[in-house]
Amino acid sequence: MSAPAIPIPPNIGSIAASQLIGSLLNFCLYGVLAVQVYIWRLSFPSDKATIKWLVYLIFLVETVATALNGYDIYYWFAAGFGDILRFSKPHVSPFYTPILGSVMALVVQTFFSWRIYIIKRQVWPLCIFILLISLLQAAGGLGGGISSYLSANEEHDHNRVIFVYLWLIGEAVADVLIAVTMTYLLLKAGQQQHRQTNDIVKRIVRLTVETNTASTVVAIISLILFYGTPNTTYFIAPTMVLAKLYANTLLVTFNNRAFIHKAGSSHVQSSTGMSNTYTGSTSAKKSQPFSAGLGLGTNNEERMTFADPGRVTITSTSRRDYEFDDGSRRGDAYALERFDSTPASLRDKPNNEL
Repeated sequence: MSAPAIPIPPNIGSIAASQLIGSLLNFCLYGVLAVQVYIWRLSFPSDKATIKWLVYLIFLVETVATALNGYDIYYWFAAGFGDILRFSKPHVSPFYTPILGSVMALVVQTFFSWRIYIIKRQVWPLCIFILLISLLQAAGGLGGGISSYLSANEEHDHNRVIFVYLWLIGEAVADVLIAVTMTYLLLKAGQQQHRQTNDIVKRIVRLTVETNTASTVVAIISLILFYGTPNTTYFIAPTMVLAKLYANTLLVTFNNRAFIHKAGSSHVQSSTGMSNTYTGSTSAKKSQPFSAGLGLGTNNEERMTFADPGRVTITSTSRRDYEFDDGSRRGDAYALERFDSTPASLRDKPNNEL
């Protein structure tokens, strides 16, 4: 004989709304991620193999996570329709919420830590500190996901609270450190560059702040709901979208190079008066570097300025390795570089002697 069904309580909306709203937002962000992957595939087919594997792996994992979320919706709202006890069972949600959310945060925060290191290698201790915080939040997410299956036990429930605090606080702290550090370093570097480069730097700074702020705000909201409204499921909705937010953050960062290319395709005005300028570009289309996000275009482009007879200055906006007579190489940074191609015998003479 089956047990009598528990009558539906009057506050069923507050019990079931969090899972429903979180699932709907999760599906919406998956659609955004699919569009981002499509744009990336069309715009940057020549990216490195490691980047391609990273993007495809993230998209595959998020596709599986979205399918599991749909399975949970069926379990809670279809097969379990009218069964209020189903909402107290996590089912497979711990995999795509705390576990996958913390792992995705670790991947994205590691990527940004690497970018900070490339921009200014002297701040490597800060990069390691950010990486350690990211590892702590990943450990908290993994522990919280595992312990959620054991939440019926009071001891495990106490551990779950500690893991959730470690997960959400770690994510917020790491995101804030990344946003503040990259903003400071990029603005400081942009002050020493051409006005056009400075405009591109400001665009990158704005994107960095916006993407990291989004994940930080969601993590803080989840933490407030978890701490401020105990014995409720309100915190579930924002935590369900964290993994998709981090995945979209990474893809938006990659696709932002297309907009940087548009901003960098305008002609660089010569600072010297009465000069003739020739602009040429090569047809080879290369992937822009991810180091500092300062790529100015996908085409290799050079400008030769004839300011004085016999003197030619080449301004290059491509990333290249230039080899000099002493065997040294330059071109590791992706920025405007100027080279004087005047013959050595004439380079030190005044203009009026040429």
